[in-house]
Amino acid sequence: MSLKRTECLLLFLAALRAVIMKEIHGMVGDNVELSCISPIQRHFDLQNIHVYWQTTKTPPESVKSYIPGENSSQYDDSKYKNRASLTPEKMERGDFSLLLSNITTKDEQEFVCIVLNKSSFGILLQSEVTLRVAANFSVPVVAQETNNTEVTFTCTSHNGFPEPKVYWVNKTDNSLLNHTLQTVTKNEKGLFSVYSVLTIEWTPNISIECCIENVNLQQNLTVWKGFLPSLGGNTGQLKFTTIPNEPRPPETTSNTALFIIIGILFVVLVAAIISRQLCKKRHHYGHYTGPQRNTEMAEAIDYS
Repeated sequence: MSLKRTECLLLFLAALRAVIMKEIHGMVGDNVELSCISPIQRHFDLQNIHVYWQTTKTPPESVKSYIPGENSSQYDDSKYKNRASLTPEKMERGDFSLLLSNITTKDEQEFVCIVLNKSSFGILLQSEVTLRVAANFSVPVVAQETNNTEVTFTCTSHNGFPEPKVYWVNKTDNSLLNHTLQTVTKNEKGLFSVYSVLTIEWTPNISIECCIENVNLQQNLTVWKGFLPSLGGNTGQLKFTTIPNEPRPPETTSNTALFIIIGILFVVLVAAIISRQLCKKRHHYGHYTGPQRNTEMAEAIDYS
């Protein structure tokens, strides 16, 4: 088949709707297998078929093809040379899956697999695959600057894909906050870096979370900052201490122990005083006074 005829055929087939549609996920730099398996026929004579893998965009790009008796790699787009391969042994069993190696961010698109009858050019199998590419963002780094009235937070994360969504969350009530500035850049590999700025009015016990969402990975990376105000210095500005790393003051332990000891001594002292009073009462009412006591009692009721 001539090159011109092949290109015309690919353009024609690109307009056809895929019968089988799938979605595959892969990480930048990894290898992925784009599935194309016949659901019915399990044996194919490779001398009687043509296999085409191409993109669905216009104009389509040839990724990999198989044409018996020809060096079909000459038709493949340069960006896929030495990265895309088919396995003849699998194709004989109805598995026309494409192995795509060292994937990049540019590989995120739709691909179509088409198997044709060599004689009639009738479609024996057609399958469409959407490749979603992802790369992990670095752990967000949150920093802050403060003055007497405002706190400005910055959140940075690098080398991820696709372009991230950034959320600022007030952890006090889990409400979303509107960031005042956000910059997203892309490097030569197509990986994104993000720099987001949030400025809010200062309040005590601030707790803020920066969330970086990777849609393709369905993953959120979150880092939070919690701050408590403390007095110090002569600048008139408030200092902040990160809550998770706040050291426990050593004098707190010693003061607590002193209060406990004083409390125990106080209880012992009160118990001793009560015990002494009880003993006196028992001694007074238990002593026999003889006639004198009887006389006192008689005097108390003598009305003459």
